[in-house]
Amino acid sequence: ADKYGAEALRYYLMSDIATGKDSDFSEERLIQRYNSDLANSLGNLLNRSLSMAAKFRLGKVSYNYGEAKTLINHALSGEHLEVQREPDPLLHDLFRIALYLDHWQDAYALHFSDGSVNTALSQVNECAMRMNQLVDSAAPWKQAKDPTQADRLDAVLYTLAESLRIIAILISPVLPRAAAGIFAQLNWDKPFRLEDAKWGGLPDGHVLGTPTPLFPRIETAPPA
Repeated sequence: ADKYGAEALRYYLMSDIATGKDSDFSEERLIQRYNSDLANSLGNLLNRSLSMAAKFRLGKVSYNYGEAKTLINHALSGEHLEVQREPDPLLHDLFRIALYLDHWQDAYALHFSDGSVNTALSQVNECAMRMNQLVDSAAPWKQAKDPTQADRLDAVLYTLAESLRIIAILISPVLPRAAAGIFAQLNWDKPFRLEDAKWGGLPDGHVLGTPTPLFPRIETAPPA
């Protein structure tokens, strides 16, 4: 803990070791998990999401999903809505992400109640990777150059920010300082409550804070 920080150690112990099973302690594995899951994945997602929001929208995120917004709102309320045609592929992906995140807390809570904290954290990491893939596929920097893509850009930026809000809530039992750091950068001063890990918590027009590196990589000396 003195060498790498209490949260890095705690994350390794809770994510890499299954409760009730034998396991070896590996300092090398601790560094690997921290760099892979936190620095490269979640930390990268946080920095690039807030940086793009600041650059393209002065930090403001808008809940503007075009035709997909109607689908999302009806689906979240449990209603089925017949549509004449499918929304465009990107907005359809965002629609599916919204539903996934909205129902995610149920499985997460079940894993925690079973003592499977490592499984719950693996889902958090999977979500961060999925959001990074969204950035790569949606390419917001290209959308920002085309005024006709304004709604799509807003939808992507909101999805990224809202996913970070939910992720922060779900990592808070294991990484309370990191979760508080994410909330601070999102300019969100609410308490960490599992019931708030539902889609749509960030209001339309919410202004995010300033991105700051939260998970600096642990650099190791090359072998002699």
